[in-house]
Amino acid sequence: VGCIIGKGGSKINEIRQLSGSHIKIADPHGDANERLVTITGTPESNQMALYLLYSRLESEKARLGLRHN
Repeated sequence: VGCIIGKGGSKINEIRQLSGSHIKIADPHGDANERLVTITGTPESNQMALYLLYSRLESEKARLGLRHN
């Protein structure tokens, strides 16, 4: 989640600004490693937000994969 939110919310705010969508990340429940992400806006802005979020996740997965090899 840190790779999406960033320090002080910098990454998620950038995604909000670039996409034009409202993005809310719920607090985690108990010991769960998952968090609910709610995206609202126009279909186009939501599609852009999803693209940017998935891009951040894929970049982080690749970065972590390289670190472990």
